[in-house]
Amino acid sequence: MESLKDLGLETSVETREDFVNFRVNPRVVVYPRSEEEVVKVVRYAYENGLPIVPWGAGTSLTGAVSCEGCILLDMRHMSSILEINDVDWFVRVQPGVNLEFLNRKLMERGFFLPPDPASFFLCSVGGAVANSSGGMRGVKYGTFRDWVLSLRVVLPTGEVVQVGEPFRKNRAGYDLVHLFTGSEGTLGVVTEIWFRIIPLPKEKMISLLSFMPDLDSTAGVIQDMRRAGILPEIAEYIDNEVIVALNTQLSAGLRESRGGLLILRVEEHDLEKMREILGKWHGETSILSDEEWERIYSLRAQSAIALKAMAKEMYVEDIVVPVSKLVEAVRRLKELEEKYQVKMPVIAHIGDGNLHPNILLKDRRMADELFEEVGKIAIDLGGSVSGEHGIGLQKARLMGLQIQRHSGVKVLEIMKGIKDLVDPRGIMNPGKYVELAYKLMKQGQNE
Repeated sequence: MESLKDLGLETSVETREDFVNFRVNPRVVVYPRSEEEVVKVVRYAYENGLPIVPWGAGTSLTGAVSCEGCILLDMRHMSSILEINDVDWFVRVQPGVNLEFLNRKLMERGFFLPPDPASFFLCSVGGAVANSSGGMRGVKYGTFRDWVLSLRVVLPTGEVVQVGEPFRKNRAGYDLVHLFTGSEGTLGVVTEIWFRIIPLPKEKMISLLSFMPDLDSTAGVIQDMRRAGILPEIAEYIDNEVIVALNTQLSAGLRESRGGLLILRVEEHDLEKMREILGKWHGETSILSDEEWERIYSLRAQSAIALKAMAKEMYVEDIVVPVSKLVEAVRRLKELEEKYQVKMPVIAHIGDGNLHPNILLKDRRMADELFEEVGKIAIDLGGSVSGEHGIGLQKARLMGLQIQRHSGVKVLEIMKGIKDLVDPRGIMNPGKYVELAYKLMKQGQNE
């Protein structure tokens, strides 16, 4: 790759792994420091027909950055906060900015960016946009898709476009902002992002910890909460296996509970009704101080890390079901545990039906079959095979099944047509996501 060095770019040669050990074996890693340098790299890749993959912080859970022989574009040096606008309520940043750092700076000005994936202390905002990541505040504030106003993107041809506008109301043309948000690096390289920001909440928030008798009861709490019109800031669940992992790996000191732990944060005026609902479902509930809340919030964010430290092999699932179908989803997950004689500790953004069964295996022989069965639960119940982790390599077949079942083949064909139009040489994070889902669908039709 001498030609890249001739362009005056910082490079290295190294192999990597993402969070769940998908292998990343590039021919070269490039560290751009500006949009101009990104353009140079992408044009070189386009002219030479070489695959190119953007890398944020490596917290992907689906093989979205896995590659063999690609140019890996490590965006860590493009990490500046370019503007905080406290009149138009946006922040403009480069993609390598750490999410926790960004929110610290915003909070100093009385604002925040609500989406908070559990990897917020590790992840880059560019990666969060690429995956349309969600998180613990998703039940109230949605995912990153709901907070991106505008993007600058280097297309696979090396051309630069800006899509969207840095204000909320904009009806000029097709919604390309949300085409690129969640595209998993398959349509271009994001170099600048305008996020919508809002003032820090003024309403007093109350944090609740409730030890539940079983997961069915937890689902009942969430359904009754929604019937009562309570919109929590956070409604999280971890089961007893996760509590054990946190106690073992992080000395959490949490009481073990057969039915797991429900973590809630609600507005003060909803407190009494929320406690009434928890009492109906036999939750043992306590109110947390601000200090206790910060500790519990941090532990919840590290739950997957604690589990991974205890597992020989771990597959992190990410399915969404309608909240009305939570009880059925839980029942079917338990049936899969019995069928395969495995443990699947559940971490959940349970307030919006987003379940993370973490499949713990002694070997990988049954992994693909079990992983697919978990995904089919979501499809069967009218949900989605991914709420926030994305598709990558791991879920392409399941995504294709979901789209065919819920929307029809034509929708997947439209998606593939967009990929071909934007990336005519097929170099941008190839062989994944929509491209792979379409390929697997066509193979299935020909068998």
